[in-house]
Amino acid sequence: MMRALKILQEAGGQRLDVTLARAYPRYSRAFLQKWVKQGGVTLLGAKLSPDYRVRAGETFEVSDFERPLETPASPPRLLGASSAPPAAQRLAAAPSILFEDEALLVIDKPAGVVVHPAPSHRGPTLVDWVRDHLGGKIVKVFTDPARLGLVHRLDKDTTGVLLIAKSVVAQTAVSRQFRDRTLRKTYAAFVEGIFTSRRGIVTAPIGRARNNPSRMAVSGEGRPSETHFEVNETFQEVSQVVLYPKTGRTHQIRVHLAAIGHPILGDESYGARDRWKTVYGVERTLLHAERLELTHPLSGQPVSFEAPWPQDFKRAQKIFRASAKSVRLPVVILAAALSAGLMSGARADPPAEAPAPRPVHHSTAAPSTSSAYRQLKREVGSFKEQLAALKSQLASLQSSLEEMNGSQRLNDLEHAVSEINSKTVSGTSAAEETKTQVLEANQKLKVLAEAMEQLRDRTDRLQQQIIAQKALIESGPAAAAPPADGSGKRP
Repeated sequence: MMRALKILQEAGGQRLDVTLARAYPRYSRAFLQKWVKQGGVTLLGAKLSPDYRVRAGETFEVSDFERPLETPASPPRLLGASSAPPAAQRLAAAPSILFEDEALLVIDKPAGVVVHPAPSHRGPTLVDWVRDHLGGKIVKVFTDPARLGLVHRLDKDTTGVLLIAKSVVAQTAVSRQFRDRTLRKTYAAFVEGIFTSRRGIVTAPIGRARNNPSRMAVSGEGRPSETHFEVNETFQEVSQVVLYPKTGRTHQIRVHLAAIGHPILGDESYGARDRWKTVYGVERTLLHAERLELTHPLSGQPVSFEAPWPQDFKRAQKIFRASAKSVRLPVVILAAALSAGLMSGARADPPAEAPAPRPVHHSTAAPSTSSAYRQLKREVGSFKEQLAALKSQLASLQSSLEEMNGSQRLNDLEHAVSEINSKTVSGTSAAEETKTQVLEANQKLKVLAEAMEQLRDRTDRLQQQIIAQKALIESGPAAAAPPADGSGKRP
């Protein structure tokens, strides 16, 4: 089915892709550009370029966006040629489907699966699985066969919720939600170290690392990025955190956590120690896309998709909980258990027959046990003293840090007050100057008013003289001439 798009007078001179984007707002400009390049928009049967300048009165033929364009038939395969197995069978682990309808496909991505084809990766990707699951028709629906309907991505080792659009309309609607940051993403992770606060925000621009373009880094030349975090559980030397990225930069969560000194366990690319693998058996970066909340592209209703924790996440939680509990066991209980063991070792089982009489003497077992117990108590006391000293040092360091922070804040406050005072003085000076100018203007107005009053008086006198002269002229020459005798009376 073809649509006709006629160019009106006011649209003349615009680019073709801009004209199409305004005529069909449900579709992204990038999609429309690719549609034009593939011949989905023609003029008198001729293919066009997206930057073609339209003219008033032209009529373009636009193919139905929901119907795949006709492509040349592929050459027939030779009989007996081996066919590659389905991508779903070649993946290290097939994803599980969390939700699917006519617009969306939501999956739980497993670890070790690459989402998009890349030059550095040889082998099947999640795009191959999507193609197999939705069928070959999905390739004709989307203009980019390397992405199909994927509107976002997860790193190879990251697990969790991944959303795939099944139509161009759904893809455009969801992509706009990502762009406008109206959807909510929730991640879970195990990270190194203990946080000093339960909640926080990391705001730091992210760009390509200069010494390694395949990695990202905090850079003043990078793009603005923001990640909110909340500590969910704390172990001996590990924290389990929940993260809410507000932006969607490449490796954003990994870079931000490493930047504040809490790299994700297993993420050696961004500073995690290798002991997590050797001691605890962590085989990957422990990052999981736990939840995705958005507006459904067709119904317009809010929807939420959640992926349960994978097995290695649950295993890591158990291990770290057990490790934390073992460290918290009171040393006194351990000492009592050791002491009980020594005492039981000192006692002998009673003989089956009564022993022969022998001289009574003090056993040396009890004194040796008592001595070992006292030695153990001394060691426990020394350990407690060392622990108290460490706590004191930690408190001192924290106090110093707080003082440093307080001093810095005080300096910042003094600087701000100084700026405010400067602005106040400047404002006062400007106000005084304005006041002086107003007074001078008032004085000038007063002088002008007096001059105007004098001018009015002179004008009134002149008018009176003019009236008198007119009266004399109208009364005739005799009235105008003075009396002959000077008495004012006519002879």
